[in-house]
Amino acid sequence: MNRRNGIKKAGIATMGIMVGAAALLAGCGSGQTPAAGTAGSSAPTENKGPLKLSIMTLMYSEPPKADSEAQKRIEEYTNTKLDISWVPNSSYKEKVNVTIASGELPKALLVQNNKDSNILAAVRSGVFWEVGPYLKDYPNLSKMNKSVFDNISVDGKIYGVFRARDLAPNGIIFRSDWLKNVGLSEPKTIDELYNVLKAFTLNDPDKNGKADTVGLTDEKTMDGFGVVASYMGAPNGWEAKDGKLSPDFMSPAYFEAMKFYKKLYDEKLIKQDFPVLNNQQKKDDMNQGKSGAVISSMLDAPNYQASLTKSFPGADVDVVSRIKGPAGERSPGGQGYNSVFMFPKSSVKSEAELKQILGFFDKLSDQKMLDLLGWGIEGRHYKMEDNKPAFIDQKLFDTEIGSSLLQLQVAKYSAKTTGKETPLMEKYGKMIIENESIAVNNPTNPLVSDTQTTKGNELKPIIDDARTKFVLGKLDEAGWKQAIEQWKKAGGDKVIEEYSAQYAKIGKK
Repeated sequence: MNRRNGIKKAGIATMGIMVGAAALLAGCGSGQTPAAGTAGSSAPTENKGPLKLSIMTLMYSEPPKADSEAQKRIEEYTNTKLDISWVPNSSYKEKVNVTIASGELPKALLVQNNKDSNILAAVRSGVFWEVGPYLKDYPNLSKMNKSVFDNISVDGKIYGVFRARDLAPNGIIFRSDWLKNVGLSEPKTIDELYNVLKAFTLNDPDKNGKADTVGLTDEKTMDGFGVVASYMGAPNGWEAKDGKLSPDFMSPAYFEAMKFYKKLYDEKLIKQDFPVLNNQQKKDDMNQGKSGAVISSMLDAPNYQASLTKSFPGADVDVVSRIKGPAGERSPGGQGYNSVFMFPKSSVKSEAELKQILGFFDKLSDQKMLDLLGWGIEGRHYKMEDNKPAFIDQKLFDTEIGSSLLQLQVAKYSAKTTGKETPLMEKYGKMIIENESIAVNNPTNPLVSDTQTTKGNELKPIIDDARTKFVLGKLDEAGWKQAIEQWKKAGGDKVIEEYSAQYAKIGKK
């Protein structure tokens, strides 16, 4: 009953968006909006005053005051008058769907996943401006990663500006003090990684005389698995093979990664209850001194260091990301973005106004704005030490800027002026940049499969559940192959067909 109700609600939401899209298109005068894909030749009209810009975006705490000093400085620098609707992150997706269905949209709308079925329907109905032809005219936007613009494209066209993120931030965060206690060095191969996890479990790394530690912790979503699979040589999500696209879980290397995880589980080198843990519980295992390693974004390392230092004086955290496997050094590449700003035609009435709005986001990537959004206001949020910015009160910064106004930025967070950093931060910062050269891309990032869009939430658990059962010893290789066949029959074959057709089409361009 609940499942049927959920499907019914999803259908109603989609219908509402389609009705809203139709209303939006009806409200767009044929003489006001150029056809999608035509940049036109007209220059923006001369500004008579500040651009009035309405934006809907997310926040992680309390909304900032509209008359805050930081917002005033943004408005002055960009010549805008901002009207920002701040929506809690927890309810943001629902709010976006309701807003699109209502037909009353802001001039700039942040969309978390522009490949969601509801957003795709709106894009294909002509609700949003295509911005690709204009990007070359902006000094900062034109320098943004072209591959990431490809990733957000729909049917080969760009309908927004992405918020840039690092391509390859993942690695292994581990207790370096434990590593010294067990007499081992930083792992560089899969075998060395196994030996470290084994020593963290069996060799009393915390020197308390008790068998109370484990090498690795993870969570029910098995976030660390994708990194290990990459080390083993597996594709990142999908791979091109024999002229077709094939999902990663059909590759032999993926199965080798499953066997490695099973070995860790069988030998109790990974937390035995990981299939029921959530993300915070995984972090607690590290912070409480139970686990010696976790596989995640290396950006999390300072938080682990800070938490461990409070509870275990002398505890040290380090990171490693380049683990050599059968295919050499590899790292799973991310999409390179988190959310996309999109511009509704019903609110942005002309090409000239669109250009002004793109100019706003371009100016936010000027160094002065990057530092305002990344450090705050000197004397209030940060001070200069040895000619480098250092936070006075990071909590105040997070409250007033970091959890809200920073969400307007489309450049990487790391684009701000480099501040005073710990050796750990300097190390992983360099590693994240260097990892881009070994990042394995997912070839489906710029593609759209209608079947994946509509049935992905049904297909994914088939593989995820079978993988977990295999690791726990509740499913053998034959059972794993049966799960793959089940996935294919439930719609997976259609996903492969659709992705492959699009991939071939793009390859011919």
